[in-house]
Amino acid sequence: MKKYFETFRLSFKMQLVWRFDVTMTMLAAVCRVLAAFILWGVVYNSRETVSGFTMDAMLSYYIVSAFLGSLDKSHRISGEVSELIRGGGFSKHIAVPMDPLGFFGAMAAGEAAFHLGFSLAAVAAVAYLCDVQVVFAADATIVCAAIAMAVMGIFFMMCFHYLMGILAFVFLSIGGLNFFIGNVIAFATGAMVPLALLPDGTQTIMRALPFYYVHYLPAMLATGRCADEAAAGLAVLSLWTAGLFILTRVSYGRLRTRYDGAGI
Repeated sequence: MKKYFETFRLSFKMQLVWRFDVTMTMLAAVCRVLAAFILWGVVYNSRETVSGFTMDAMLSYYIVSAFLGSLDKSHRISGEVSELIRGGGFSKHIAVPMDPLGFFGAMAAGEAAFHLGFSLAAVAAVAYLCDVQVVFAADATIVCAAIAMAVMGIFFMMCFHYLMGILAFVFLSIGGLNFFIGNVIAFATGAMVPLALLPDGTQTIMRALPFYYVHYLPAMLATGRCADEAAAGLAVLSLWTAGLFILTRVSYGRLRTRYDGAGI
């Protein structure tokens, strides 16, 4: 366990060097909330609520969602793993007595931990500048459920992107696949629009998928909505995460036999 903690600590310290990345992460979160403020401001000029959301409730959702999105650094794992496999650099992760998923997960977690305070400051600043009365859940149990779901969701995404990365063992390039999946995930996690705005049938389908519980439901719970879905959401995401983790382990065990240590 100590070696993974050292990896986490190294990743955390590396962010002190790559300060531009920190700035870009903060700006991305700010721009996302500002874009929502401008676009939804036009909609709310002619009405007071949209699907039960007031303007403050809608922007509260985007603020929390943007914060969670800025902490999820798992998307880099697929690109880095695939590049190492294609270039032959993945050999060191096979030779070193450290599980590759654990290594890349610890690196992503260290980066997220460093960005935590900066992302919080960024979204707090934009909330103040836009004069948003941020709405939070009054029930501490629901807030804790939202935090637990968000953390589990980040781990799920780490496993997911790692699985996408090791597909480079069998595919020449996964760049196009990553681009397509990235856009699908952005929609399915509610990063574009709250999923509550979708038709009921579509929402039912989304609830069966894990991405519904990664950013969307934690953000809704944190802002005092969908409290009745908390327990079921934790159960569904737990099952998806456990299943994906097992699939990832099995896939790596089988696909690594295709690797000759000098790229593919």
